[in-house]
Parts: sequence; C-alpha cells; structure tokens
Amino acid sequence: MDIRFKVSAVVATFVLVAGFLFYIQRSASDGHEPYRGPLASPGLAAAKPGTTMHITLNTTPADFPRLQQLGYDLADVKPDDGDLAALPAGMRALLWVGNFQCDEFELSYDAFTAAVRKYSSHPKVYGWYLSDEPDPGTCPKIAGDIRRRADYVKQHAPGQVTFISLTDFPMKPVTPKKVNVDLVGLDPYPCKGASKARADCNIDAIDRMVRMADDAGIPRRAIVPVFQAFGTECSNGPRHYWLPTADQFRELLRRWDRLVPRPPFDIAYSWGHQGEWACPTLADADGRNGRPDLQTLLKEHNAS
Repeated sequence: MDIRFKVSAVVATFVLVAGFLFYIQRSASDGHEPYRGPLASPGLAAAKPGTTMHITLNTTPADFPRLQQLGYDLADVKPDDGDLAALPAGMRALLWVGNFQCDEFELSYDAFTAAVRKYSSHPKVYGWYLSDEPDPGTCPKIAGDIRRRADYVKQHAPGQVTFISLTDFPMKPVTPKKVNVDLVGLDPYPCKGASKARADCNIDAIDRMVRMADDAGIPRRAIVPVFQAFGTECSNGPRHYWLPTADQFRELLRRWDRLVPRPPFDIAYSWGHQGEWACPTLADADGRNGRPDLQTLLKEHNAS
C-alpha cells in the first residue's frame, strides 16, 4: 500500500473520531457552546449606595413576608387591588402588564390605559413591567407597541418607572431611547447546557450580553441585572439549565457587580416555579434537600 494512502487513511480516521467525539460533546451539552469572546469593560455605579432595590419574579401575596425577610423591597404583581393591599410596609410593586417575545400583552391596550389611570398615584406602585424578552427581529411591530405603552405611562403616571427585559434578540430597536422606557433588564443565564450542576458556569455570557447592550446604545445606568436562580431539572420543558451552586452564584454576583455596580434594581429569576421554564427555583434553594442555600446569599447581597 502506498505510504501516502496509509497517512491519508490515518488522518481520515482521526478526523472521523474527532468529529464523533465533538458531536457527542455537543449532544451532551444540548449544543450550547460557551462564549469565549471579548469581555465587557467595568461599569460605573449608577445609583447611590444603599439605593438599589431588589425583586424576585413569579410570586404571590403568600410569599411577601418571606421575601421581605430576604431583603426584597419590590414585588412582582399584576395590577390588582388585593395584591397591592397585601404588600407589607416598605415593599412596592412592579406591575406585570407585559408580553413574552411576540405573544399578546397581558392586558389589551384599553385595559392597560385604564390600569395606568387607576394606579397612577398609588403609593405602592413603583413601575410597570411592559415586556419580557421582546423579539423585534421576528415581530418588528413590538417596538411600537412598547413605545405606545411607555408613552402613556410617562404622560399619565409621571414618576413611575417603565421597564422591559431583554435577551439576545436584536436590541437596537428596543433601546430606552427608541421605546421610551426607563430601565432595561438583561437576562443571560450562564449555568446552561445541562440540568445537573456542572463544575463551571459560562460566566462570560454575562459580558457577552452587556457588550450587546453597549453596542446597541443602552447606557449602563439603565441596565437591571437578572440573576439566574433557577434550573430545569424538574421542569416540563427542555432541560438546558441548572440551578447554580453557591460558589457559582457568588461568581455570578461578582461579575454583575463589576459590570453594573449599584443598579436601580436587580432581579432574581425565579422565585416561583414555571412549569415549562423554571424548576427548581429560588424558593427551593434554601440549603435543604440537596439544594444550595441561595436564599442566604441573596439576603446578604440585598442587605449590602
């Protein structure tokens, strides 16, 4: 056999084996490749010390006392008289009236404007959560829908905050300047690629999304960090995320503190279970049943 053929055969075999191993690795991680690009530059503090507020999502009035013990002073509620009345002294509401990606809004426009008029001077209302991960690439009209609602809040409830959260969909059409919102959440979830905890989270994914916001023209002072406090081990949907370990969560907090120190508020997603998206969650992460004690870590963080 010609020596060149032997070498070619060896090389071909090596390539096939390497390709197979790469396929297995990708399959094991559900195709989620870690971000290895440039890191984001450090941020400057946007708020005065002690003025950052804290919220965790998917809560009910029954959760409010425990949340307040953990240092949460914002609550995720719908515009409802009963929910607002249940807020303990010292807690305010971020009212959920939004949509998810390209879905319909929680409230029709007429119902939304009626709610804004009703709660425009309510002392327990901090602001309005207008959209969760809008995707202007798929539904370009969403930017105009958000702008219309934000404009109405500015006109009829001055002083109350307008807020949307973004992920890695196109950001330029939905910057604060373009849709007239005050604050923008960023929700990279770095513990991704499996439902069981791995040795490392891709913490640099936080830098990636902050760089996307920088490139879109979103000022750091308008960014609200969203902390991953969930996994998908017991969810009903794709199981691509794990609940961070205590050490991983500390690393996550340190990275956010470097990039967006002292934001107007921060978010822990999620307190309550979401059948398709989040289980276990922060409500489970109390150090029992083999779960990390993220509640204590966040209590310390919220008090700092």
